Amino acid sequence: MKIKTIKYSFLLLAIAVMSAACQEKMVNKFDSESSLFFFRGTSNSKGTPQQDSVSFSFFLSESSVIEEIIWVDVQLTGMPSDKDRPLPIVQTNVGQPGAAVSGTHYVAFNDPSIAAQIVMPANKVSVAIPVKVKRTLEMNTAEFRLDLAITTNDYFIAGIKDRTSYTVKVTAMAVKPALWDVANSYLSIFGPWGQAKMKFIIDYVEFSDFDQVLTTDYRVYLAIKAKAKLAEYEQAHGPLYEADGITRVIFP
Repeated sequence: MKIKTIKYSFLLLAIAVMSAACQEKMVNKFDSESSLFFFRGTSNSKGTPQQDSVSFSFFLSESSVIEEIIWVDVQLTGMPSDKDRPLPIVQTNVGQPGAAVSGTHYVAFNDPSIAAQIVMPANKVSVAIPVKVKRTLEMNTAEFRLDLAITTNDYFIAGIKDRTSYTVKVTAMAVKPALWDVANSYLSIFGPWGQAKMKFIIDYVEFSDFDQVLTTDYRVYLAIKAKAKLAEYEQAHGPLYEADGITRVIFP
């Protein structure tokens, strides 16, 4: 009986040791796993809104500008590393109608000019990566879509499902700014959005940064300046209309 008891005790001890080792391995594995997701919020590390997509237009850039950078924040879940880790970001709509083409509408992420920036830097838990878009003539009448997804590689496992995709839309046509209809923003200053109105604001009011949240004093200043500049324009050229020839450009 005593021998059986000793054997039973050794068996329990062996099971306990194996269980502890297994648990330690699982904990260590969990602690070492990292995943990625796209930041979402009203202000990323560059101070611009970042939700599930962004629309960019060369309409706001000088005609000589052929490339622009859109900064997109990527964040880490898990422990930071003591070395840079490449980010597994890919385009998911290759070949689809209206899809952006690598090398034509944007610079590929493995291009030597930006590849070193498509990493999670050592000892960091977030990074702003550059999406370098390129102007083409066809953008004057069309919009191109770049659907991005964070996948997996040797350094990162699958991340938060609804935060691993992001869309960049690029064109050279006028695009309504995301903040236009927000309370106490551009709608209250300039009234309903229109392409001709926006072009007038850029060229004559000399304002083009529609991503910023404005103070009350600056909103008042822009409203007064817009009315004054439109009055000057109409005195010299007559009323200004949108492309439909019916909607007149006015400021409230």
